[in-house]
Amino acid sequence: MKLLLTLLFFTLSVFANDAFIKPEDLYKKLHDKNLVIIDTADTQNYEQGHITNARRADISAFRHWVDDTYMLMNSPHEIQNAVQNLGINSDSFVVLYGHNNPKDILKASYIALALIVNGFENVSILDGGFSEWKNQLLDKEDAITLQTPTYKKGNFKAKYNPNILVDMQYVKAQIGKVAMIEARPKKYYDGAEQSPGVKRLGHISGAKSSFWRDKFNQNETLKNDKELKSLFLQENGLESNNEVIAYCTGGLEASMNWYILTQYLDFKDVKLYDASMKEWGNLKNTPMQK
Repeated sequence: MKLLLTLLFFTLSVFANDAFIKPEDLYKKLHDKNLVIIDTADTQNYEQGHITNARRADISAFRHWVDDTYMLMNSPHEIQNAVQNLGINSDSFVVLYGHNNPKDILKASYIALALIVNGFENVSILDGGFSEWKNQLLDKEDAITLQTPTYKKGNFKAKYNPNILVDMQYVKAQIGKVAMIEARPKKYYDGAEQSPGVKRLGHISGAKSSFWRDKFNQNETLKNDKELKSLFLQENGLESNNEVIAYCTGGLEASMNWYILTQYLDFKDVKLYDASMKEWGNLKNTPMQK
């Protein structure tokens, strides 16, 4: 029994959950049998080169369109199938990364969200993405490959957490009671420009602007603790023990704010309005302001 506990502790310590794992730390684990690396790029970019053993994930396996207007996360059963098809087991350590364009980076945080919502928490995002990986490990022959790995279907079982994703009615009921942050660029928040796919100008009444991209340096690495706390705690007035609702255009941008708050800054109760402005801003009777 003592040996079993020791081995379990060793496994957990090797794969301690770093919300944003550094390239050099991931490289040390590169050939571990429990490691699953997920690339969020499109097929063309993936085939031009990716991290060794990385498997490509299509975001469409994790979310679906509703009335051709907005997208929502797929059902736990569908998420379970998608995760198993990526070869992910219950004891896997998953690292997600993009190829350093905003869409890829946000796909990584959304898939991380989908995993956590469905009970899988041993997940990280590669700090700096593929560009930082190449910059730091250019001299390592086994760091990048053109080969697609083969792997067995995983045994992950979804256990849905109903306390993370919220709908329009929930958000309406919390206006003026709960802190809300919007992840879109401020020009859309202010109503100075029309957000793509959103008819009305402005933001949800009472929400504060918290553009997701402001949390990163120019090289796509995460800003330091002091800067992040300044952005979230001082500028947005958030408190780690209080409820927060994150939203954006259609779920992706907000997933990054959600991920940083919950997985890096250890906020206890952050919810995500998945349909976001593509639902809210296309209705006539939802409270908005500029």
